[in-house]
Amino acid sequence: MVKIAFPTDKGGLDDYIYDRFGRTPTFTIVEVEDSEIKNVKIVENPGHKAGSGAGIKAVQKLIEEKIDVVAGPNPGPNSYMALQQSNIKVVTVLGLKVKDAIEHVIKQL
Repeated sequence: MVKIAFPTDKGGLDDYIYDRFGRTPTFTIVEVEDSEIKNVKIVENPGHKAGSGAGIKAVQKLIEEKIDVVAGPNPGPNSYMALQQSNIKVVTVLGLKVKDAIEHVIKQL
């Protein structure tokens, strides 16, 4: 089982991947096993309205959710380092709906 987090606006499989990592309003978390979606969960990003440190707050939330992969725009350098140190893989995906990006992400794992 792999847990993939996608930055999204309102969240869900039909939402498009948000173009900013740290300031995304929500994360759509998709659990995938044997290329099948097992669960979908939408969580608020605590970094969405943060004055500073938005990316790090987002990473902390993903760590709490035990995410394996984050798929979306490239995070900033501090967020990227925090993700790497937490063994969360980063896959760049832009301009797709979450449901269309899942297969793309799985192929890169």
